[in-house]
Amino acid sequence: MDKDVFVVAQKAVIREGDRYLILKRATHAHVYPDHWDFPGGRLEIGENTLEALEREVLEETGFKIRVNKPVFTFHEIVNKRVVFFIVYSCEKISGEFRISDEHTEYRWARKEEILKLDKVENFLKAFLEGE
Repeated sequence: MDKDVFVVAQKAVIREGDRYLILKRATHAHVYPDHWDFPGGRLEIGENTLEALEREVLEETGFKIRVNKPVFTFHEIVNKRVVFFIVYSCEKISGEFRISDEHTEYRWARKEEILKLDKVENFLKAFLEGE
């Protein structure tokens, strides 16, 4: 593992009442295939942080969002790289849901329902267990 290389992943918590929007990653995903996840993605070098998250959510869901504030951080080693997750509280502003080819399913689910699913990303479990 190269300790000097790390990835920043930004995730959006989008809620409707007590339900969270979660997406199931496609089987062909190189990281966490077939796992449940929040919308979001990797921050590329030179990108504006909030604009990058807004773009990722729009691409993955069709929703235009407002990013409110960071609410959770997490890190782990994935594929020999340190991944640092920043999870933001977000509001849906507009748009009709449409799933991207990066995902195969979506659902609005309560915390308890998500924690009972078979394949949930580690950061998502940790976030929900702290809620």
